[in-house]
Amino acid sequence: LFHVICQKLGSATVVAASQNFFTMTASGFSHKRKHGGDSSKKNHQKKSKLDHTSQLSSSAQKRALKQERQSHRRHADVVRDCKEIWNKLRVKTNTKDDTKNLMDQLMILLKDDSLIREIALQHDASRVVQAAIQFSTVEQRRSICKSLAPQMAEISKVQYAHFCVLKMIQYGYKDDETVQILLKSLKGHLCKLAVHSVGARVVELLFSTVPQKQTKSFRQEFYGPHFSIFAQDDEEMGNNLCENIAKKPQHKESACEYVNKHLVQKGIDKGLYGFTYFQQLLWDYTQAIGIAEFCSSMLSNLVDHALHLVSTRDGTSIVAKCAAYGSAKDRKRLLKCFKGYARSSLLHRDAYLSILQIVLVTDDTVSVHKSILAELVTLPEDDNNDKEDQHPLLELALDDNASKFLLVLLLPESMEEQRRKYLDPMECKLLELTPPKLNGVPTSKKNNETRRQELLRYLTPHLIHMCKDHAEILSQSIAGSKVLLQIYNQIAADDNDLLDKLASLSLSEHPVGHFLMQHLIACSEKFRKAMVIPDPTSSRNAFILASLMTHDDVASRLPKISVKEVNKLIKEKQKVKEATAGLEALVKKLKN
Repeated sequence: LFHVICQKLGSATVVAASQNFFTMTASGFSHKRKHGGDSSKKNHQKKSKLDHTSQLSSSAQKRALKQERQSHRRHADVVRDCKEIWNKLRVKTNTKDDTKNLMDQLMILLKDDSLIREIALQHDASRVVQAAIQFSTVEQRRSICKSLAPQMAEISKVQYAHFCVLKMIQYGYKDDETVQILLKSLKGHLCKLAVHSVGARVVELLFSTVPQKQTKSFRQEFYGPHFSIFAQDDEEMGNNLCENIAKKPQHKESACEYVNKHLVQKGIDKGLYGFTYFQQLLWDYTQAIGIAEFCSSMLSNLVDHALHLVSTRDGTSIVAKCAAYGSAKDRKRLLKCFKGYARSSLLHRDAYLSILQIVLVTDDTVSVHKSILAELVTLPEDDNNDKEDQHPLLELALDDNASKFLLVLLLPESMEEQRRKYLDPMECKLLELTPPKLNGVPTSKKNNETRRQELLRYLTPHLIHMCKDHAEILSQSIAGSKVLLQIYNQIAADDNDLLDKLASLSLSEHPVGHFLMQHLIACSEKFRKAMVIPDPTSSRNAFILASLMTHDDVASRLPKISVKEVNKLIKEKQKVKEATAGLEALVKKLKN
C-alpha cells in the first residue's frame, strides 16, 4: 500500500506528510505529559493532606471529621457559638450573675423563632434549647415556649427534641401563662401523643406535674369529641370517663367506643402499661364497660403485664379484678408474673392489694406456696449483713400494708367483720374477700376456709418462730402488735414459750405496747395469770389495772387501792400537766 501511494503522489509529498504527522503526534504527547504533571501535583497535595491527618490520633481524626460534617449543616456557625455558651452555662460553680450573662448572650443568638425550632429538632443541638429553658428567667422561658409552640406537637414526638418539651413542663409549670401556651399548642394532638412511644413521656409528665384543675378541659380529648368540643364549662366536664358518662349517659356507647379504638387498643399494642395516665384510662374504661365485657374482651391481654400495672392504685385495681374474675389459667399466669417480686409487691404502697386478691381466690394453693409464700419466708440475697439475724417475715409484719396480708390469712371466715376492721373502706370495696360469681358461676371451686387453712399451714411455724425471736419489736409497732395478737390468738395460744415471752415484756408504759397488753388481757386467761401486774402510778398503768378489774380470775392479785388515793394522784398529775385519763377510768371501775 505504501509503494502504491508513493507512485501516485510522489515520494516528496509522502515525506512531507510524514513529517507533519510526527510533529502533531509529538505535540500531543507533550500535551499529555503536561496534563500528567498537573495531576501529579494534585495527588501530591492530597497525599500531603492525608499524611497530615494520619499524624493525628484516632480520636482527633474522628473529631475533625465530625466538625467537617457539621459545618455543612444549616446554622452551623450559630450552633457552634451556642454550644460554646452551653458548655459554660452547665458548669455547677456558676454564680447567678454568670448564669444571667450567659443566658443573655444565648438569647441574642436564639432571637429567631424558626431558628429555635430547627435547633431543637437537631439531635446534638437540642441540649442547647434544653439548657436555655432550664436556666432562663420566667420571661425568657415564656418567649422560648412561644417560639416552639407552632411545632410543639411535632417536637414532642422526636426522640431527642422531646426533652425540650419535658424541660418546659418541668421548669415552667408554675407559670400559668407558659402552661396555657403549652396546652394550647398541644390541643387536638393529645390522643396521638398518648399512644406514641415518645410522645407518651410528654403526656405522662404533663398530667403528673401540672395541676388537674388546669388540665381538666385538656383531658376531655381522651373521651371523644362529644366531651372535648361541646363541653364548655367545668360543670359539664368530669374528672374521668365515668363522671362524664354519669353527666351525659346518652353518649356512653360512643365514648367507650372512641376510648377503646383510639387509646386502649393502641396502648395495649404498644405496651404503654407503665404510664400512669394509661392505667387511669384503663381503669376508667373497665368501670364504664362493666366487668362482664371486661372479662371477655380485655382480661386475657392484661394478665401477662400485671407487674407493670401495679405501680399505681388504678393499675392495681385492674390486676385485682383480673385475679378475682379470671380463670384458673389466668391466675396461674398472674402467679408466674409475680414470682420473685412477691416481697417487693407486698411492701409497695399499692401493689400489695393485687397479691392479697390472688391469694384469696386461687384454688391451686401449691402454686401459691411455690410462687409467693416460699419467697416470703426466705431473706433476700441482697440484704445487708446486719439483717442476717432478722426473720424474713418481720419486715412484712412491721409494714402497714404487708401486715394486712398476714392478718387476712390469720383470721377465719367466721370473723369476717374483724377482717374488715383491719382494712380501710377503699380496700374493702376493691377486694373480693370471697371469690365472686361471673354470669352466675363461681370463679373458684374450693371452700374458702379450706383454702385459707392450707395456706396458713405452710406459714404457721415461720410465724411462731418470728414472734418468739422478735416479740419486743413487734409489740412496739402498731402493725406488728396487730399481727402478734392474732398469731397468739389463732395459732399459738397453747405455746407456753411464746406466752412466757409476752408475759415478761415491760409494755405498760409504752405508747403502743400498753394497748397490746389490754387486748391480751381481754382474750387470754393464761396471759392474765402469767403477766406482771403494774402499780397505778401513771395513766397507762391505770388503764391496764382497769382492764384487769373486769376479770374475776385475777382479783386476788390486784393491788388494794381506794378511790380517795386515786383522786389524790389525779390532782398531783394535773398540777404537772400529765395525762390522767387512765386514772379517771380506774376511779369509775373502783366505784362500780
